[in-house]
Amino acid sequence: MTRRIPRPYFMLLFILLYDGCTIPRETHQSSGASITSPLTIVAIGNAGETGSALRGNAMYISDMYTGRHNAGTFDAMIILGDNFYDTGLNIPASDVDGKVKSILGPFTTPFEGLGRSNVHAIPGKYDWYARNAIEKSLFFGLITISDFPVGLSEKGNRRAAALGQWTYYYRMPGQAFYALGGEARDSVQFVFFDSALMLRTDPPTWRGALDSLERILAGTRGRAGIGWHVLCVHHPFYTVGEHAGYSVWDDESSSVTYLTPCDKDSNAVGFLKNWLDPQDLCTEKYRLYVDSMKAAIQRSGTEVQLVLAGHDHSMQLLYYPYKDTLYRGWPRIHIVSGAGAKPSRVKFPAPPYEYTSAQRRPEKEGESVPGFAQLRFVGDRLRIVFFNANDGEMVDMGGKREFWIDRNGVLLAE
Repeated sequence: MTRRIPRPYFMLLFILLYDGCTIPRETHQSSGASITSPLTIVAIGNAGETGSALRGNAMYISDMYTGRHNAGTFDAMIILGDNFYDTGLNIPASDVDGKVKSILGPFTTPFEGLGRSNVHAIPGKYDWYARNAIEKSLFFGLITISDFPVGLSEKGNRRAAALGQWTYYYRMPGQAFYALGGEARDSVQFVFFDSALMLRTDPPTWRGALDSLERILAGTRGRAGIGWHVLCVHHPFYTVGEHAGYSVWDDESSSVTYLTPCDKDSNAVGFLKNWLDPQDLCTEKYRLYVDSMKAAIQRSGTEVQLVLAGHDHSMQLLYYPYKDTLYRGWPRIHIVSGAGAKPSRVKFPAPPYEYTSAQRRPEKEGESVPGFAQLRFVGDRLRIVFFNANDGEMVDMGGKREFWIDRNGVLLAE
């Protein structure tokens, strides 16, 4: 596998520069397409870089939509952030069209078939970065080095929101409703929340988005006909990937082991990166983000059965029925579908609570396969399957290839 050479420590001392941003009015969007067969959704994140992983994901997603893949077609797509590396669409205007074409072009078939109202996207942290701190051209422009994104800019997200391929939710949350289809009469509420901006800004600025999230969820509390509530964010509330510290390959145990990225003595590089830009679960700001989301969901009084997220470049289904049970409405099922372009290491599966896409072959060193998640609402249950972008097959997530969840957010044994 490809190994990255650690950056010199001095690179980590760049100070984050912030551009001024204005806050647009809150907007809520919804879709209500007529579904005659069971509602099916495809979810993919961290797909913002060209390469074999992106091409494989796009090919099998396109094949599913057209029926060439036997997994069945789908009614909507959800794109979970980090849509354009390394600085989103905060690039020269002359480069925007080419960037968009290189990343979104492979998905043209499902995008055009579904239409903008059925493709939903949220930002990731890279979509908010303003610029690369390191920009250098070598050999008369033949090689360009761009690294260490910094700052904050809304311009790229405004450009992303203006694209015709999708409905893009940034700054303020939005929602969409879909009928379950088939014989079911109920609907699913999908809520789209820009977690990336929270991790890139100071907590006093979070109130508007959190209040809006609470109102959106409370607006469907107890409403007849809304059977499922699914929250879509870039930053997961739980993960067993690199952002949770599962990043070190141990040759003796042949497993991915934990190394905290928040201790300056044992992991100076991780500590400095999080000091400049806290993005790992061990940081104080990340914990405050999760706690703030818990409080907003609890105040809404609405039961959220499922969270969809990206951020970590792997696929995970985490079932935590005994965590944070004091928070009313807090979900038990957490899905990470972030293997869209650049798979990374993830902890090996630990059933019955943690299922992951880590590869066990020693030469892969616990790296996830590239892929995406498919959600299908069948009667009163939800079926979740992860697909491998290398061969289009269902991923063995640790002895299970498909998962069934009931309307109480409980992972079923079958």
